[in-house]
Amino acid sequence: MERRDLVKMVLLTVLTCGIWGIVWTYQIGNDIAALRGSGGPNPVTDILLGFVTCGIWFVVISYQWPKLLNDQAASRGKRVDDNLPVLSLVACLFGFQIVGLALMQQILNDLPDGRG
Repeated sequence: MERRDLVKMVLLTVLTCGIWGIVWTYQIGNDIAALRGSGGPNPVTDILLGFVTCGIWFVVISYQWPKLLNDQAASRGKRVDDNLPVLSLVACLFGFQIVGLALMQQILNDLPDGRG
């Protein structure tokens, strides 16, 4: 799990018209899967399902992934925001999935490494 600069990730997503956002989504999903071990999300499957369902699956994971991330952060003794899944979902519904990605990345950056 690597620490990523939020400003750089947001700028890359905006400058590439969202293409970097797909890569960033994969990276975040991969980090959450690494934290959870077995039973974590499969980012490749989730991204493919997002395209196949014309974006509906992205709305689903915008709620699921922050919830999984909160569980892992809490198990490592970090303070979590219980509103993160709902905030991420609402942002995604209004077309601002980048907000949810940035919030999840901030939590991942606050975790010192994959072991907590």
